[in-house]
Amino acid sequence: MLDPVLPIALYLMIGYFFKIFIKDNSQALVDFVIYFSLPAMVFIKIYPLVLDLKILNLIIMFNVIILLNLFLTYYIGKFFKFDKKTLATFIVVGTFGNTSFIGFSYIDAFYGQDYVVYALIYDLFGSFLLVVSIGTIIINWGSGQVVKFKAMTKKVIFFPPIIMFFVTIFLKLFTVPVFVLNTAEALGATLVPLAMIAIGMKLELKNIFYKFKTTTLLLSIKMFLMPILVLIGFSLFYNIDETWSKVTILEVAMPPMTTAVILAIQGGLDERLAVNSLVLGVLISLLSVTGFYYYLA
Repeated sequence: MLDPVLPIALYLMIGYFFKIFIKDNSQALVDFVIYFSLPAMVFIKIYPLVLDLKILNLIIMFNVIILLNLFLTYYIGKFFKFDKKTLATFIVVGTFGNTSFIGFSYIDAFYGQDYVVYALIYDLFGSFLLVVSIGTIIINWGSGQVVKFKAMTKKVIFFPPIIMFFVTIFLKLFTVPVFVLNTAEALGATLVPLAMIAIGMKLELKNIFYKFKTTTLLLSIKMFLMPILVLIGFSLFYNIDETWSKVTILEVAMPPMTTAVILAIQGGLDERLAVNSLVLGVLISLLSVTGFYYYLA
């Protein structure tokens, strides 16, 4: 039953034990993924894709889902009267999911590489754009800093996968040589193992019970409540048996985003709450995301 997710668990273990017994090389792996693996994946998935109104509708829908998640975490956090810093951490970490590194890994394992394109669109034009814009504003609010719109815009424009997206749109006007496609496919294939090994290296099991109730609440909203709400909505308005619907629900169910956690830490929010949520989220996802997959199947 767990066969598709076992390689992901193994990659996490390889990364975790490599860090313990040798050293943490996660930053080098993350850099390789961001500058080579992800852009290659963008190219091989977007190049043959017909960009039409359906894609635009998907982008709008993905953004609406994430924004609904944001408002839900805000109002629940306000209900429990969290202090400003905790509330900002709760919103950012509880809203933005790891729809790239972990998301691509699960979608690839469960549905195959052909459907990674939906996860790719969800991540690039949903999760990433919103975390570096609205997410940054919330982090600055929570830590009392001034919002730097220039730096925010620069992050979006110069993010390698975003650059590659527009390069690919241009290249769609031409016939790309087969060796280029083959090279891109080989680089794209490194995404899942390298990303999961890097996340395995980032796992920290100490202080795992810090603010455990808050962490549990955050993960319950992010990984269970939101995907269930989307599942109900899709059952009413879409065909739940279509694979893109299933991919979307799994993307919503992903654990907290590594980038959101890093931004929260850099912004001076609650570091241990953010890291704990990331660690527990990744571990819980091995069962929770798999559970959603088999339920949808």
